[in-house]
Amino acid sequence: MSCRSLRLMSLACVLLLSPLSIADNMIMGRIPLRAEIVLEYVQSSIEEHGYTIAHLQLCDGGMTDFGYKSDLYRVVFFGKIDEVRWISRDYPELVSYLPLKIAVIAEKDETLLTVLNPEALVPFFADEAIQIQLGRWQSDLESIFSDVRRQTASHGTPRS
Repeated sequence: MSCRSLRLMSLACVLLLSPLSIADNMIMGRIPLRAEIVLEYVQSSIEEHGYTIAHLQLCDGGMTDFGYKSDLYRVVFFGKIDEVRWISRDYPELVSYLPLKIAVIAEKDETLLTVLNPEALVPFFADEAIQIQLGRWQSDLESIFSDVRRQTASHGTPRS
């Protein structure tokens, strides 16, 4: 996903007032802590859900080129290798959505989290197996966001 696409997602996040929102195509949350701290919780929760973090991408420079001001803009890429291989083999049209990605965007002393809602892709697939997988990913992403919200509520130190 390009930084430009992520910019559009972040602009949608700006309109959020609730801590967790599930729009038709996005899962978004606002955490009242600095992004560096929230990023640690996001990474920890992703791993606790059995995913492997593949890459942490810095997008600050690219976003500045578009006029977007952020102290921190990161994208966490993650997945489960067997799922990625299966999807790549049997559903190559989904490869651009893999690995899964969560954008972590600083806004003053708050952090926006945003990700594509995998269930938004369900109408494009008649196969029950992929519909179930998309639903699992949505459930996991919602759980990750909930974990981060719960863990950061105490303002404690992230687990390693």
